[in-house]
Amino acid sequence: MSRTIVVAAAILGLSAGAAMAQSSATSTTRSTTTTTTNGNTTTTVTKSTTVGGKASVDGEKLGEALGTAIIDRLDPEQARIRRLAEPATTEDAYGRWRVSDGGRDITGCSFEMGEKAGFLGVRPATAAGCPGRLERLARWRVQTGELVFYSKAGEELKRLKFVEGRFVGGGVEMTRE
Repeated sequence: MSRTIVVAAAILGLSAGAAMAQSSATSTTRSTTTTTTNGNTTTTVTKSTTVGGKASVDGEKLGEALGTAIIDRLDPEQARIRRLAEPATTEDAYGRWRVSDGGRDITGCSFEMGEKAGFLGVRPATAAGCPGRLERLARWRVQTGELVFYSKAGEELKRLKFVEGRFVGGGVEMTRE
């Protein structure tokens, strides 16, 4: 019975969508009355049993945990990267980086990650010897511990995590030259 309540609360939490705490409580009282007659004496006994359960769920956290679990099952490599990632700082990204995206035409591709910040802390990224798909990564900044690349028009293109001294994610890997 209590498992059913927990599952029901989880479904309510997922359907809520917002960061609302969902709670559910139930109790059942069962009464049994027994009457016995022994000669001239009649005895009546009533027994009551109450069973209860309570569950509380934060819908947003439950949804996030389920979503992450599903994604981890579908892409174990990304799950490993997420576990190993450390928060990047702007200073981690400065300088020259060798870039790879698994493509055939990528030998000698590198980025120079500039230090001079522009609007909203966005800095230039200069590609050298890279194919067009990587030359689109023209600007960068560190946001919430990730390296975020933007196009010249300001469109977000890639987010990379800082793992063991390199940036990885979205099919791109950057290592220090």
